Amino acid sequence: MYPVAVALLLLVGMAFFSYTMNNRIALLKMAKGKDFRFEKIPERVIALFTYAFGQKRMMNRKKEFWPGLYHAFIFWGFCILSIRTVTLFGQGFSPDFHLPGFGGALGNFYNLNKDIFTVLVFAGCTFFLVRRFITKPDRISLSIEGWAILFTIMGLMVTEWFYDGGQIALGHHTMDPLWAPVGTAVSKLITAFGWQPGTTHAVSISSYFIHLALILGFLNFLPYGKHFHIITSLPNVFMRNLKPYGALNPINLEDENITTFGIDKINEFSWKDVMDMYTCTECGRCTSQCPAYNTDKPLNPKQFLIEMKDFLVHHTDKIAQGTEEQKQEIYNTSLVPQVIEPEILWSCTTCRACEEACPVFIEYVQKIVDMRRHLVLMRGEFPAEAQATLRNIENNGNPWGIGFDERANWAKGMGVPSLAEKPEVDVLYWVGCAGSFDDRNKKVSTAVVKILQEAKIDFAILGPEETCTGDPARRIGNEYLFQTLAKTNIETMGRYKFKTVLAQCPHCFNTIKNEYPQFGGNFEVVHHTDYINQLMEQGKIKPVKNLDEKLTYHDSCYLGRYNDIYEEPRDILKKIPGVTYQDTELSKSTGRCCGAGGGRMWMEERLGDRVNHKRLDDLMAVEPQTIASACPFCMTMITDAARDKHIEVKTKDVAEIVAESLG
Repeated sequence: MYPVAVALLLLVGMAFFSYTMNNRIALLKMAKGKDFRFEKIPERVIALFTYAFGQKRMMNRKKEFWPGLYHAFIFWGFCILSIRTVTLFGQGFSPDFHLPGFGGALGNFYNLNKDIFTVLVFAGCTFFLVRRFITKPDRISLSIEGWAILFTIMGLMVTEWFYDGGQIALGHHTMDPLWAPVGTAVSKLITAFGWQPGTTHAVSISSYFIHLALILGFLNFLPYGKHFHIITSLPNVFMRNLKPYGALNPINLEDENITTFGIDKINEFSWKDVMDMYTCTECGRCTSQCPAYNTDKPLNPKQFLIEMKDFLVHHTDKIAQGTEEQKQEIYNTSLVPQVIEPEILWSCTTCRACEEACPVFIEYVQKIVDMRRHLVLMRGEFPAEAQATLRNIENNGNPWGIGFDERANWAKGMGVPSLAEKPEVDVLYWVGCAGSFDDRNKKVSTAVVKILQEAKIDFAILGPEETCTGDPARRIGNEYLFQTLAKTNIETMGRYKFKTVLAQCPHCFNTIKNEYPQFGGNFEVVHHTDYINQLMEQGKIKPVKNLDEKLTYHDSCYLGRYNDIYEEPRDILKKIPGVTYQDTELSKSTGRCCGAGGGRMWMEERLGDRVNHKRLDDLMAVEPQTIASACPFCMTMITDAARDKHIEVKTKDVAEIVAESLG
């Protein structure tokens, strides 16, 4: 049709695109961090079709269903229209060009779907324009780029319609109206307007070339803005983390070639970290779920990633094409505080609400902890309260700083054996620091023992031989202390025989289950809610006492979002006589953090509102008499919030409620 013009468009457009992509790839190659993401290929392929092509995370939340659906329409429309795009470029060289197999019946079926999706894409763009101009949700960045992209996509749909309609009106396409409803409708509109063949031809061909120019312009613009995710989201989903969410990457502290720990420079990230920066859609779903952001802390997950991406993009020329001296200038720039303020890192509770909400599986927690690691291990810069906590853990094996010899005092007179006394048992009951030293949580330990004894379980505790699992140390950033504790505990546990480790603290549970295997500690680990639920299902314990209480349940982040234990605690509560159970609006995967994770349990909140106060407000919306939890940190935070706000509500661990119902 117009081979010279189309060839020139393609040559110029693809040359610019190749140049830009070469620079973007150079930034990926710059990253020194190791990160292998090519295991479990079948699982990755399934995830690609489920979450990327299927857009599952775009529509799995009630409040986000309609935006997610319209986004899916646009995405699916682009997938379908990609075949049309290739066809249009091919027709520039040969008017009768079509892809193999797309003639006849299949071609008709495709054309019908293509027409339908052009309308759906246009409707989706209209929906998002209304959101940007009128409703303006807080999580949306109202940038000119967003408007420009939407108008460009709408322009692509309109030019598609007028090219097709013009060709049908001129008789160049003789397609049954059933298979070309939009093109036929536009051709009738052209006829109704009384356009002459010359005018119709001019409009149709102009639409054709504008369409091709918009496609190439759109393609070349993508790498320069947030819509780069259109290119990178598919590989980013394919390369998502398939390890347990609760397992942070270890540091090889014995490698003599490592001269710095943690991340302080932009090139110390892995290629996947840079891919995350490219892939951020700036949709703000992460930010809207962040407990720190929602209580006026400086952490904004979306902005955290954007700041580093902007730093990278701003220095692209020096990194991709500069001299070695220019590259080193960038590589020697400390991210903290030049790019990221330290308060941003210390505001994070590591709750993973941001990661759970992200439709393209961007990972935030590992990046934040890696940057904390550098501050702690290399600079010695961290909050004063955290310093005291780490010192207590190092000296006494617990954050309270109480002596080892007092760890089993809570169990005196209860007939609880230690493994030193009974070296072979079915269950090692891992009490944890809170269950051993915190007066309120000692009652939970007592309740667990009552349940185990009622069920006639063969169990024992480590007593003075137990020490902190290292969870607070690792999440604060002291990887050295964590590994010391982990190896000590693994060695201690290795001296005894048991089948199962029973943990009542989700942080202990997560650490032993998901992180100790990194150091050879492979144990069968179960949380006490899961274990108690099994005992109830097996008939080994049976609640008989009518409690006559209205309950709601607060999800621990390290039990729920990290280990997908949501139903077991609820199943337990619903089996107890007299209990009326009701979930809050923010529950399960959308539940708000209590504010204690990531070492925040041991740090004062000096900025914004208190996270635990915000969480208590969520829970009190259903007017419970009792708030149940399954984490010692959560119960402490919620109890403190109720006291601070002078709210009359009971806070109990699930184990306490079960023990009470046993009579």
